[in-house]
Amino acid sequence: MDVRAQLLVEHSKANTQKITAYIGDAPDRIAELMNCFFSNEYRVTQRAAMAVSDCFDQNPELMRPYLKLLCQNLENEDLHIAVKRNTVRILQFIDIPEELQAPLFDRCLAFLMDAKMPIAVKAFSMGILYNICKGFPDLKAEVIPVIEQELTHTESAGVRSRAKNILKKLEAL
Repeated sequence: MDVRAQLLVEHSKANTQKITAYIGDAPDRIAELMNCFFSNEYRVTQRAAMAVSDCFDQNPELMRPYLKLLCQNLENEDLHIAVKRNTVRILQFIDIPEELQAPLFDRCLAFLMDAKMPIAVKAFSMGILYNICKGFPDLKAEVIPVIEQELTHTESAGVRSRAKNILKKLEAL
């Protein structure tokens, strides 16, 4: 299968599942998908995002070689929102190496403070920020006020719930 060509066939759950099944646990096949995910082709990266997320759900270890690129990719201001959303969704479940934590912390804090950032990106970013704070509890002093501010401005029940949960965990650190 040519993964890029298959991504362009259609944007659907069925097509994503077909790609995910093809990739399985093959490193060479995930490499082809990740090349699409990190490309500069707007539609290709958008469609690859869902497949990358599904592949992670099936086999999280497949993402380990791409951890640094996933973190660095978030620095790109022109990323499709699907790429941001699926990247932070994945990163909240991975132990981030210390050398990648500072820039990721800053990026997730910026996502949380951005009034235009979608709800899912904010919620997943809170999870990443909490995970980093577990290793560096002093950072919670930066995170808590931002989450409290988000609580006063959001109308999203999901973000409110996640924020309250993360605040309790941060205060316990």
